[in-house]
Formats: sequence, structure tokens, C-alpha cells
Amino acid sequence: MAASSANPRLVSLGEVMIELSGRAPLAEAAVLERSYSGDALNVAVAVHRLGVPSAIVTRLGEDPFGDYLSDQFRGLGVDLRYVKRGGGPTGLYVVEQGGRGAYSIWYYRRHSAASTMSPADMEQIDLDGVEMVHLNGIAQAISSSSRQATRRLAERGRAAGAVVAFDLNFRPQIWDGPAAAEAADEVLPLVDVALCGFDEGQAVFGTADPESTAARLLDCGPRVAAVSMAEDGAYVAWADGEIWLPTVARTVEGAQGGGDAFAGGLAVGALLGQEPATSARLATVVAGLKVERVGPLVSLPYRAEVQARAGDLGWDDVVAALDSVDATDTASQGGDL
Repeated sequence: MAASSANPRLVSLGEVMIELSGRAPLAEAAVLERSYSGDALNVAVAVHRLGVPSAIVTRLGEDPFGDYLSDQFRGLGVDLRYVKRGGGPTGLYVVEQGGRGAYSIWYYRRHSAASTMSPADMEQIDLDGVEMVHLNGIAQAISSSSRQATRRLAERGRAAGAVVAFDLNFRPQIWDGPAAAEAADEVLPLVDVALCGFDEGQAVFGTADPESTAARLLDCGPRVAAVSMAEDGAYVAWADGEIWLPTVARTVEGAQGGGDAFAGGLAVGALLGQEPATSARLATVVAGLKVERVGPLVSLPYRAEVQARAGDLGWDDVVAALDSVDATDTASQGGDL
């Protein structure tokens, strides 16, 4: 696949799937709307829309859904040099949309093409100039080889001097808490920035509150731990500080993908060399804007929108941080997919 003109500063590993979405009750839906998403792609697109070049590492099936995704990817502005085809079918999930942003998901991803990614594939990634490697627990969950690939890319990122970020992204539909905890502990000693939803922390680590969840993550090695709490905001901690942030969303129309938006904003803050508090505020604005609209990927905000909302909030550090981005016109001004 064609690559973008700028070398990526962030590389994001994971599966991208077809989304079929319908209104509740799904059992009575005669028509499902087709789209696509995946946490790794959502993060890469969020980062790109803030003006930082990014790449996605994934594998698509040699099937019509893979053809569709290949075509759609070309309009995202994300570097596609590490998108491969074959090994199994393209994964799929079905979403039942409820009211006020609520949703339920069913996955159909067993033996998918992405699940065949392996450590050998990670050796092919050129990390020269890459400043962050972004990983997630879903890639660990979908197969043993993908789990090994996640660890190998973490090892290579650490050796190359890149910031290594890891989002737990626990999905109880595909494995249980103890298995997710064991897998997370394989990579956390290699990680600089760790992310986790509060409910995920309870299910995987047995922690009782955001502070103990962050402490559990920090104890394993990361320098920064972020715990998202949906409508209750976020808590971010580091060695000598912490910050609690409320949600800045004015309404919630599409909660799906809010955590990925937060992860993308936090990644950009780190890539710009910002203090954790500024990075946390940036992530909060990105997530807040995303959940105001439906769709985990198409509703990710652009840099100009984030700066405008940060300005409204009086968060001048976020505005100044994004002013330092060498952004393309598309990433800074917005546009349709």
C-alpha cells in the first residue's frame, strides 16, 4: 500500500475490523450500516489529525472486506507501509446502538488475518525516526502469535529509544481478567506510558479506585499512568504528581472510541515533550470532542477543533502545545474521510 509523504513519528499495532451497526434491538434490525474501526487505527488517526505523522501496523484478509478497508485507508492520511494482506479473513464486529451513546458489541474475529501477525513481522518495521510505539491489550488477546508480536515490538521500541505506550483495552468478550493481567505484565516493564479504563482496572487487576489502578501500573515500570473514567473524566499520575480532570464533553452521542481518542491525545502530548498534566488536558479535550459525535473513527477531532475547545476552557498550555506541531493543512483544518 502507498505510504504518506512524511515519515511516521508514531507506529500503532493492532487489528482493524469491519463494523456492522444497528439500532437496538438488534434482533429486529433489517439493515446494518457498514463502517470500520480498531483501536490501533483510531489512535493513529487521532494522532494524525492533531498534525503528527503516524503509521498503522496490521494485516487484512484477502477478501472483499479487506479490499474495502484497503480503499478506505487511503483517505485517512496515515502511513500504510506496514499494512499487509492474507493469513485469514478480515475481522468483523457488530454493534447494537442504544440511547445516549450506549452500545453493545459482538466480535467475529477468530482466526482473522490480523491474528496471524507474529514477532517476525515486527522485525520488518523500520524504527529509524519513530518516536513512539503504541501497543494494546487487544492485540495480545486475539492470538498467541499476536501477543508475542506485541512484546517484540515493545522490546524493539525500547531498544530504539522510542517512547513505548500500552493501552490495556480489556475486552471480556475475548478473554478473562487473569489472562489479560498476565499478558499486560509481560510488556509493562518495557512501557513508558500506560493507559487503562477504570472498569478495566477493576476487572483485570482487582483495583478499587483510579489511584490504586495507576499505582499498580506505575509499580510495573511506566513513567506515566492514565486511568480514564468515561463521563467522570480521567486521572493521570506520574512519579511526583497527579491530575484529576473532568470530562469536557458537552453531550454524549457516541461513547465508542472515546478511550482511543484519549490515548491519541496523550500520545501527541508525549511526542511534543509536554509535561504529563498538559498531555492529560490535551487527551481530555480530544476525547470530549470525539464522544459528542457518533462513530469511533470518523468523529475523531482535528487540531483546530481541539485548540478551539482548549481555548474555551482556558487551557492555554494545550493551545500552545498544538501550535508547535508542524501540521499539514488536512490535519490542522479538518476534512471528510
